[in-house]
Amino acid sequence: MVDQFTEIFLGFGRACKRGVFGRVKHYYGVVEAQNRGSLHLHILIWCEGALSPKLIQEKSLSDGVFKQQLFAWLESIIKHELPPNTCSLSSQSTADQKKCLMGRPPHPDQVDFHTKWPQFLREILDASGHVHEHNDTCFKKTPFSVLSLEPQDRDRLCRFNYPLPLVPETSMDENGKISLKRLDAYVVGYNPTISGAFQCNTDAKFVGSGPLGMALSIYITHYAAKSGLDSAIIMSALAAAMKSLQHSNSDLSVSYDDERCRKLLLKTLNQINGRRELSGQQVASALLGIPNHVTDAQFAFFHWSKLLTWISPEFFPVYKNPKQGTLPNEPLTMYVYLSILFLHLQ
Repeated sequence: MVDQFTEIFLGFGRACKRGVFGRVKHYYGVVEAQNRGSLHLHILIWCEGALSPKLIQEKSLSDGVFKQQLFAWLESIIKHELPPNTCSLSSQSTADQKKCLMGRPPHPDQVDFHTKWPQFLREILDASGHVHEHNDTCFKKTPFSVLSLEPQDRDRLCRFNYPLPLVPETSMDENGKISLKRLDAYVVGYNPTISGAFQCNTDAKFVGSGPLGMALSIYITHYAAKSGLDSAIIMSALAAAMKSLQHSNSDLSVSYDDERCRKLLLKTLNQINGRRELSGQQVASALLGIPNHVTDAQFAFFHWSKLLTWISPEFFPVYKNPKQGTLPNEPLTMYVYLSILFLHLQ
């Protein structure tokens, strides 16, 4: 499914690399598990020839044609309203509403495609949760539950800020912030082609200029920078490092404080791993060898150990042993060193 998205809808399966969003230069996505265990993808897409937020603002102020073309492109790829002249299936049972998710979308070659497609898309949006409804997830950072709140309080305390203000037309303020056209206060941003084809919940956002752009960049980078290192690999690496330290520095006396640090580190790791829950989807994905991230780019390996030694050689002294390699010189430093690495990897 992810391969279809990148090759067909992003266009990386074509020589021209043209897709739904135009010509895409690069993409990077991270697979994450929800609280219920199902897997979903957070993905950043870089468009070919895209300007920086500052240049977008400057060119929009000096070139009215560019500004209108930019707004038209954004409105064509991200929608915040339901398809016009369509009807809701809210009167039907939940099972009947979900039937559209198991069917095929109308074929573009059909004579009545342009009549069937808007209604089909509307049913997909309704059934896949594109129209926001307050639930406990909206208030998980508050001491309230959705059932204990009045409707006006739900709107006020929702951490996703729904309902959102209506925007009759796409506009840009003096700070370069672009407010996309929004005709429905509760509709989550979506791309019609992708939502209709994949028939699942999506959330499309334009990462542009202004405070919203910076906030979105930090939010998405948080997911893109998540480590995919498994706990088993972390534990085996720590065990190997400690074993290597014991063999290479067997003549060093280990103080009481050093032993306490070692036990504290092990207990902390045991607690973290003991509290970690893996869903069936995560286990199956790992057993099948499905990667936890997708990208078209290649990255160089980055070693935290060398960085920390370069930043603070006094705090992270290096012990050079031609047989065992390079290790910190003191046992206590080694435990602190591994603890910092573990926190960074998590």
